[in-house]
Amino acid sequence: MFLRYLHAAAVLPQDFSTIVPSFKRAFRLPSTYTEDEVNRVEDAIDTQSHVGKRDFAMLLLATRLGMRSGDIANLTIASLDFTHDTIHITQEKTGEPLHLAMIAAVKTALADYLKNGRPESGLPSVFLRVRAPFEKITTSVVRYGTTKYFRKAGIDTTGKKHGPHVFRSSLASSMINHGESYDVVRKILGHADPDAVKHYARVDLERLRAYAIVPPAPSGGFQEFLDGRVLV
Repeated sequence: MFLRYLHAAAVLPQDFSTIVPSFKRAFRLPSTYTEDEVNRVEDAIDTQSHVGKRDFAMLLLATRLGMRSGDIANLTIASLDFTHDTIHITQEKTGEPLHLAMIAAVKTALADYLKNGRPESGLPSVFLRVRAPFEKITTSVVRYGTTKYFRKAGIDTTGKKHGPHVFRSSLASSMINHGESYDVVRKILGHADPDAVKHYARVDLERLRAYAIVPPAPSGGFQEFLDGRVLV
């Protein structure tokens, strides 16, 4: 762009930007895990202990609802509406409001933790440390728990990320591959940009084969090129 400017400003006689090679960052699909692998991570949590009750409710918010670790750590009791089975938060990353359905599994896990696992405290935060002082958890607790239960479940994470954010990409990928629209996935994950979730879609080659178009027979100059009669 600088070279183009110099040429446009008559500082350089030629536009040397045309000889500068361009570099495109390699596109990488986000790390995702199958539904079976995510279920195994959930099943690896001991829900009989206080820490297990907390971690189970905490991780289900990520695996089933796709909540970010910051929003999980900052979740308040006032955000939970058990009457209407909804969760209302303001997203830490975007500052945008997000309203989520409190599905049955999440509702049961949250209720169990609040009644039987959460320490007595007047703090507004849902998730607290299991040892005194009973302060609200940080995102490091969510990250540590995710890594811990991936390892306990025996999930192979070689070459793949295994932090709490992978549950968002795994949920998005699963929903898209089950036929949900990008707009539905976008709303659930709290994205404002309609194109933000497209990179979560994992290519289903067998499904794409049904939409393959037979290429037309070559003709004209392209046929001459194929026949070796024209050099490019």
